[in-house]
Amino acid sequence: MVAGWWSWQKNDQGDKNETAFTTGFVMLDDEKNLIWSEAVQISLEAKLFYEDKIKEIKADLAVAKEKEQLLADYNNLAIYQKYLGNYREAYNAYLESLKLESQARVAWQNFADVLLKMKAYKSAEMAYLKAIELNKYIPESYVKLANYYKVVGDIKSVEATYKTAIEIIKQSMESDTLVLDAYAEWLAAQKRYDEAIKIYQELIVKQPGNKEAILRKIEGLKK
Repeated sequence: MVAGWWSWQKNDQGDKNETAFTTGFVMLDDEKNLIWSEAVQISLEAKLFYEDKIKEIKADLAVAKEKEQLLADYNNLAIYQKYLGNYREAYNAYLESLKLESQARVAWQNFADVLLKMKAYKSAEMAYLKAIELNKYIPESYVKLANYYKVVGDIKSVEATYKTAIEIIKQSMESDTLVLDAYAEWLAAQKRYDEAIKIYQELIVKQPGNKEAILRKIEGLKK
């Protein structure tokens, strides 16, 4: 068994300081008030599949030595534990992953998703921002950060995130259509229909293959 896997059980300040130094992550929320697990609505077939995958991964972790394999195992373990609502286990697995590679953007972003599920709101924001810091040109990172601000009810930051994303992504070769679509949906939900329609019209130019679907959205906003 990899020695670090059960390190969370020690739970003393020394371990937390070591984790912070190694990963750059500090829990900013009161751990007593967090949701460490919850019942999730999944089929029995899916539940058994995830549990089998977890057993396979843990068996592999017991013998794995290469960094790339350990990273893959911890990240996959975290994903399956999250699917099962086992957020403490997912949290621990992501910390082990980040101890091995603290500059992994996807790991930070997925870790933030788990923290959000746990209602570790301050920590989740930090992790989403860390993912953006590691690569500021990834559209999905901004959409996830905006969704985070929706959850915590920070309307100003929702819009600021979309606008920032559009400006920054213009500097890259990435497409901003994911951000524009999410922004338009949010504007529509805010009943700012004219602004949403304007963005949808921009999307028609950028995504001509989706023209009919986008036009239907526009017509729905005009009714």
